[in-house]
Amino acid sequence: MSKIKELREKAQKVLTEATGIRDGITDKTPKEEARAANDQFDKLMDEYDGLVADANREERAAKAKREAEERQEQNEREEREARRPGQDGLSHTPAGDVGEEYREAFRQYLASGADLSEMDKEARAALRAGARELRTQTTGTGAGGGFLVPTTLSSEINKAAAAHGPMMDPGIATEINLGTGAPFDLPKVDDTEEEANAHTEGDEGVDDGSGDIVLDKTQLLAHAMVTPWIKWSFELAQDSAFGFEALLGMLIGERLGRKGNRWLTVGTGTNEPLGFVTGAQVGFTATSASVLTFDNIMELEHSVDPAYRGGPKVRFQMHDQTVKALRMIKDTAGRYIWSDGDVVKGTPATLNNRPVSFNQAMAQIGASAKPIAFGDFAQYYVRKVGSPLIGVAREKFFPNLGIMGVHRIDGAPGHSKAIKTLQMAAA
Repeated sequence: MSKIKELREKAQKVLTEATGIRDGITDKTPKEEARAANDQFDKLMDEYDGLVADANREERAAKAKREAEERQEQNEREEREARRPGQDGLSHTPAGDVGEEYREAFRQYLASGADLSEMDKEARAALRAGARELRTQTTGTGAGGGFLVPTTLSSEINKAAAAHGPMMDPGIATEINLGTGAPFDLPKVDDTEEEANAHTEGDEGVDDGSGDIVLDKTQLLAHAMVTPWIKWSFELAQDSAFGFEALLGMLIGERLGRKGNRWLTVGTGTNEPLGFVTGAQVGFTATSASVLTFDNIMELEHSVDPAYRGGPKVRFQMHDQTVKALRMIKDTAGRYIWSDGDVVKGTPATLNNRPVSFNQAMAQIGASAKPIAFGDFAQYYVRKVGSPLIGVAREKFFPNLGIMGVHRIDGAPGHSKAIKTLQMAAA
């Protein structure tokens, strides 16, 4: 049995037990007995939440891995195409993928403690080839301690980053990955209020400027984020049988994922991305500073233009503690608006039948806070620069090594009407 299926089945059993306890509470249940039952219900639901979160994380990681493998297969096809006669003048090799030879050279680079003099001639040549690709992403050089991450390690980093930050997941927002960090202009146009005119036979079309498009743009830059130094045992580095790629990918990816997600969620736009919470309009302000209602959710949904309420990336985003508060809210027909879906089949959790992304960078419920966002996250653009980079320090941690992950990203909303936030009342 797969780990994901095992977690989901265990979660389903816990949910069934919790639901049975909750359903057993009636108006005739003694207060003490009801209080104890509610405590047991809360305890089971906390356990259920943890199991679902683990299953979702495993599922997102598996999805990211599949997508990385598909991209790698595509890259290999392009490389084979590039090797056909007549293709010598064209470059099809994507940034961050310089083949198995480079991967082995990168492993030797780590094992040698970033000492190029201890590497063989062929390995040094492979690293120099990677350094040429590196210069498209940063002004540094390979000799200065940074080299491109091999494709296999890059996939591990991206997988871990997506699992620990929904906004780093290309399945949530729209991702643009470019080979350089040069400024990129993102065009923006809002045409939701415009419509065609009626036409009378024989009349000419109206040319009064009323149909002109008002085109705006947002410039996406490339803000660097770095992990703290990760100390790395030289014994493990020298052990070629040790699977260091998965471990490095997990450690670096988790840290880049949390930081990137925070930037893309609540970033100020000054020397960092403009997060979707910061860039979104307030769709509805609740009358309470601490309590959410079904009416609040409906008001938020309908504050978003209908043109942006369809599509596969339309969803809610909120902190896990906000989810906990929403679990007991019912609609006007007495039905719970929160649904955990089918954990066995992998159906995502929904709020009022809309998918929900758990985003720990969002504010929790409190005075003037913005704990919930809703809209089409395909209209939020995440710009990445190639693959993550790794820097290695040798003498600083001798005899061990220090490893630091680096990635350059930016992000901004494409349309201000596409995503709205719910704001709590002031204290």
